[in-house]
Amino acid sequence: MPKINDQRSLIMKALSDPYAQKILTSSYYSPTSIPDMSIKLNINIKSCYRKVKLLEKLGLIEKVGTKLTIEGKRVALYRSKLSQMAIEMRGSRVIIRLKVDESIVKYDLNLI
Repeated sequence: MPKINDQRSLIMKALSDPYAQKILTSSYYSPTSIPDMSIKLNINIKSCYRKVKLLEKLGLIEKVGTKLTIEGKRVALYRSKLSQMAIEMRGSRVIIRLKVDESIVKYDLNLI
């Protein structure tokens, strides 16, 4: 697990990434495989794998099962754990509140 300051920076960076945002929103209601996300969201498969693995490491997405493809390959299904997000600026501070499953997580970043 990354150090607290590193994790805050990684979460801030991940949440500002358009591909990560698409992955989180598209997998919230329905668990999705990375190959399906890649096609549906028009994201390069390698980039999609990297983004999902980072989001999983940060606790924002989770593996919830597997499915068998038409070719007989087993692929993992992922579901977003993030249900709400708020970003607030107060002077030199950025406060991020995330609702991950049923827990509220608050990150207070001092930018100076």
